[in-house]
Amino acid sequence: MSSETFSILLWCWRDWQRNVTQIRVLRVDTGEEVHFSDISYLLRISTDAGVSRCLIRHLTSGREAYIQSGEGIRAFIEASLLKNENTNEPPEKTGAE
Repeated sequence: MSSETFSILLWCWRDWQRNVTQIRVLRVDTGEEVHFSDISYLLRISTDAGVSRCLIRHLTSGREAYIQSGEGIRAFIEASLLKNENTNEPPEKTGAE
């Protein structure tokens, strides 16, 4: 059985003057920038009995993928990716970092 890993670095920052979030993505193995097509995704997270399930749907094609994890995925997303829009402060650090 062979194994393949694809790793990327993702930077997100808020451009307050234009009121948009910008993203920069680099491949870890080559250091090259990754350029995406114009895309829209729906990310839906549900928790049932301590198991979190994450649905990722490509809105244009309707293709879907599911990820299942323990309780930490919702807390990780809320603490690491989302922040209070009324402040300029970065998200709080969690023990998962």
